[in-house]
Amino acid sequence: MRRILLIIFFILSFPITTFSWEKVPVPDYVNKKVKSPWNFFEDFENQEERKLKFNRIFRIYDKGAGLKPIRIKKDLDGNKYLEVTVKHGWNNDPLKEGSGKETERAIFETKQRSTLNKEIWIGFKTRLPEDFKHADGRVTFFEFKNRHVSMRTHPLVRISFDDTGKTLKIVGNTAGTGFNRRNKEDNIKHRIDIKYKKNDSNWFVRDEKTRGEKKIKNNFKLTPNKTFSVTQLGEWSTYKIGIYNTKDDDGFVKVYKDNQLMFDYKGITYDWRGRYTGSYIRIGIYRDRKFGIEYPDQTIHFDDFIIVSDEKTLDKLIEKSIKRI
Repeated sequence: MRRILLIIFFILSFPITTFSWEKVPVPDYVNKKVKSPWNFFEDFENQEERKLKFNRIFRIYDKGAGLKPIRIKKDLDGNKYLEVTVKHGWNNDPLKEGSGKETERAIFETKQRSTLNKEIWIGFKTRLPEDFKHADGRVTFFEFKNRHVSMRTHPLVRISFDDTGKTLKIVGNTAGTGFNRRNKEDNIKHRIDIKYKKNDSNWFVRDEKTRGEKKIKNNFKLTPNKTFSVTQLGEWSTYKIGIYNTKDDDGFVKVYKDNQLMFDYKGITYDWRGRYTGSYIRIGIYRDRKFGIEYPDQTIHFDDFIIVSDEKTLDKLIEKSIKRI
């Protein structure tokens, strides 16, 4: 009994500050059957510089580099943020080594939870440092991905730079068998994507493809905004993503950049075959690397990582984070 009392005293004597995330209440007006399995706001302000504390929501995707790619940094104004860096050979997939399709990664992600028939709203800020160097291949900084047992699956949403930063892509796959590589028929049936090209200080739509249709270069359906501003190096951008993950026709994927709608898909978002195990949300860097080529180090900054159950709550938290900065 004395030992139990000592343990209780020890626990109560120290503040519980291990978890830096702030749990966000789900509003009463949200249907609890479709609420997001995650509801949090992480601004990294309670983290210590250079050290990253984890909680029961987050983890890193580690293939050997450990915590080296992930750091907490602080701006001159005192704002703390997540710094993610990838270097040559870091977290390369050993199954692809020597295949000519190597990948390198530094990823901060949620732990898997079920999102089927759930509505999820995601927000985060991202910044490319002033000395950032683009690569000639794909550099992904956001993914929402469904997972299955023993299956090759593709993200429902992936946001990437490509072509030395001259292209910005939003790409996803709504379905498939997952066991084999995609063929042309699968791509037409299941793939959704939009491609923006850089023209001086603006992005403009180059082409798009929605589910069940071929790629088009005019009369766009997936965006009302044909152009929007390019964020300069060293400046923050805010992304907002809404997802309803379902086999029904009322599913959706919406992507906003700095409050401008740049991707607006409506329809089936989950039609995979196989045993579903969960979904996760990733921020960080996932890049392609051509065999024999050593790409430069790349660092991207992230802040105010938010996942909630409705758009109204997300908008309020984004506004709060903007006022803080």
